[in-house]
Amino acid sequence: MRRFRIRRRRALAIALVPAAALTIGSITQGAAAEQRQAAIDPAKKSVRFGDRVTLRGSFPGAPGQAVSIRHRGANGKRFRQVATTRTNENSRWKARVKPRRTGMWRARLAHAPRTDQDGDSLLEQPVGVDAETRAKRVRVRSVTRVRAKNHAIVGDNVRVRGRVKPGGRRKVVVELGGKDVKTRTDSRGRFDAKLRAGSTGTRKLKAKARGNAKASGSRDSGGKVTVYRKAQASYYGPGFYGNRTACGQTLTSGMLGVAHKTMRCGTKLKLRHGGKTVTVRVIDRGPYAGDREFDLTEATRNKLGFGSTGTILTSK
Repeated sequence: MRRFRIRRRRALAIALVPAAALTIGSITQGAAAEQRQAAIDPAKKSVRFGDRVTLRGSFPGAPGQAVSIRHRGANGKRFRQVATTRTNENSRWKARVKPRRTGMWRARLAHAPRTDQDGDSLLEQPVGVDAETRAKRVRVRSVTRVRAKNHAIVGDNVRVRGRVKPGGRRKVVVELGGKDVKTRTDSRGRFDAKLRAGSTGTRKLKAKARGNAKASGSRDSGGKVTVYRKAQASYYGPGFYGNRTACGQTLTSGMLGVAHKTMRCGTKLKLRHGGKTVTVRVIDRGPYAGDREFDLTEATRNKLGFGSTGTILTSK
């Protein structure tokens, strides 16, 4: 009985050898076939609009052949040729392209038509060579630009303009100093919005564009907007040079600064008048005549092109 069992096990093992060999052979052939497949490999899966990306790949068994680089948009129905290249002696190829929108990329062998002596068409594709790669996706990131005048007056509307590339309609959120407004781009990617200027100070301008079929969303910081308020002012200086100010400094003809009745000494202010801007500090107390809020030193007055009395714009 024991001998019978041993013989049966040996027979079963011998019977399994061809099946195992067949399985191993199939795996080996599958791996080899996969290595022989045409391939495309984008250097980057995501690229900023306007930048280039390198596509590379191979058509094993097809050295020196023309290659057509083709693209299809996210909502497109067919691939279109956008570039051409050629395989090298190792059947590999490389191309630099500038994606205009998110979509799929593939490469195809593009042989010139050939005929025999009788004028009959010959086979354009080498036998056993894939004529086309699988498609690979490259995502395009949009570029947002936003701008506005860098100064405004409390209560006024600040006009903000910008553009998102590539064009196409999409939602945009514009923010200024914590306040935001929603708008949309037109078909060219342009947008226009208005925000009411709040309290005085320097506010950051931002815009965030949502994604669409052409490209994903992006954002931009459009610099800063200084919000001013109006104030009455005069100037002083001559006759006081050499004296100490209420803030403990010696007043000179070249000293920048202002006098204020209550603001803390050293408070930094931005002043604007006639298109000119200067940053100064509170260095003295005053004025004590009329209903004026600030007294400008002579140097500050000269920087702004200010007269004797009048209205200036001020912001902390």
